[in-house]
Amino acid sequence: MKYTIQRMKINLNRKGFNKMKIQVFIKNVYGNQLIYPKCKIAKSFSDIAKTKTLSIENLKTIASIGYDVQLVDETNIKDLLK
Repeated sequence: MKYTIQRMKINLNRKGFNKMKIQVFIKNVYGNQLIYPKCKIAKSFSDIAKTKTLSIENLKTIASIGYDVQLVDETNIKDLLK
């Protein structure tokens, strides 16, 4: 049997390219600001770290391997009115 492999050219600088990204949010728990995963990929990273939250060191490592870390604002009106 003969298999042919198609070559795909990937231009990382092309407009419209989706960079790998994760989303996290900050939650204040007993006066401590903790970073929680928001998306499925961020949750996977926290599972690898065997924690429910991600530390700044975790985020630096994730960013160093090419992920864009995005902070999502989870503030709702009830928290603002407290």
